[in-house]
Amino acid sequence: MEWITHQLQERRMRRRMRIRKTRQAYGKNEDNEDWISEREVDGETEDDGDMISERKRNIREVDAENEDNGDRIGKRKRNIREVDAENEHNGDRISERKKNIAREVDGENEDHRPDRISALPDSLLFHMINFMDTKSAVQTCVLSKRWNDLSKCLTNLTFNSDLPSESLDRSFKKFESWVLSSRDDSYPLLNLTIESWIDADVQDRVIKYALLHNVQKLKMNINSTTYRPNFKSLPLIFRSQSLTSLELSNKLSPSRLKLPKSLCLPALKSLHLAYVTFTASDKDRVEPFSNCHVLNTLVLRNFSLSAQVLSISNSTLSSLTIFEGQACSIVLSTPNLSSFSITGSVGHQLSSTSDLSFLGEVNINIYMPWSETSLDGKSSIIIKWLGVLANVKILTIGLCAIQTILHDLLNPTSIRTQPPKFVRLESLKVKVGNPLSTKNTSDEKVTRAVEYLLQNSPMPRFDIIRSA
Repeated sequence: MEWITHQLQERRMRRRMRIRKTRQAYGKNEDNEDWISEREVDGETEDDGDMISERKRNIREVDAENEDNGDRIGKRKRNIREVDAENEHNGDRISERKKNIAREVDGENEDHRPDRISALPDSLLFHMINFMDTKSAVQTCVLSKRWNDLSKCLTNLTFNSDLPSESLDRSFKKFESWVLSSRDDSYPLLNLTIESWIDADVQDRVIKYALLHNVQKLKMNINSTTYRPNFKSLPLIFRSQSLTSLELSNKLSPSRLKLPKSLCLPALKSLHLAYVTFTASDKDRVEPFSNCHVLNTLVLRNFSLSAQVLSISNSTLSSLTIFEGQACSIVLSTPNLSSFSITGSVGHQLSSTSDLSFLGEVNINIYMPWSETSLDGKSSIIIKWLGVLANVKILTIGLCAIQTILHDLLNPTSIRTQPPKFVRLESLKVKVGNPLSTKNTSDEKVTRAVEYLLQNSPMPRFDIIRSA
């Protein structure tokens, strides 16, 4: 607006100059000149005002037009944003479609890829599926036609089932029947494992099949609560000529599994028995292992017997583990024994018919009685055990055994048994557990008990082992 005003002033000045020149040309006097100039100038001013008003109107029209154009531009921008949003949505759909196409292509490519596992030789496939339980091995038939008959050639059979129910029993019986009837008998049966809640008749059928096919390793955890102690296949198990390893547990049955007087297993090398009852061969002695001529490893857990003496007589036995069991007198006739472990309460009396000159490792881990008065006289039993095992090279004793010895050692009225002489002992380890369980037994007390045990022996390497 300042520029317009300036232009109008210049135009007014130029107008006055033209009027003055015109008046001079016509001889007008000065007064008229001033009067006419004034009126002409006023007229010119009105004309200029009209021009300014017109200019303002034009400016307002331009502003209105610009405003309309701005509205149109804003609308256009909104349209552009809507188009962008639609394009973005379309882009997402296109991307998703591309992904679907890529997955379809990958799936088609995968379908056309060579089945490298099925292309492996039969011997390797047999090796793989024999690590599975039998149900999983049979299910591999859905992989390809190549797998259809592999499960019929299994050398390891493992039967597992869930808690018993009528429907599961029917299903398991059908599956067990199919497996046994369809199996290719030209392949040897090496291992049979039964860890399930199954009917005794089904167990009998499976075990008989395995024994008739010269199974080498049998593991059976009898979980049936309706189990019959004298099931039909039991005599076959303990007369097997092919078994090299036998694990038998009867933990959840209402009655323990009753074993024959003597186990006639000429090829057996490893035997694990849990929750079984040994039958006496005479009035006061049980001797079940003398006819296992190549037996190497024997593990007894929570056993019972119908006598007072358990005689473990075997010239080839090298490893013996006893875990709990009925208190009795255990007589060792095992000249080649190299490893002995006993765990549980101090209830067994231990003796040996030989000096156990090959004894390498001994582990004694007993349980602490509920009251300290129950400890009276127990240390003498432990020391008598050590007397039988005096030829050991590496001896490991648990904390409870040390505490039992300390109880009598610190009691001035107790009768102390003279410790044995360990002529071959190279290392003595005391497992004392974590600090919370041993807060009343210091290292000094442990050392005192050890010094008492070794008073007649050369001092071996001595370690106190604390678990986390």
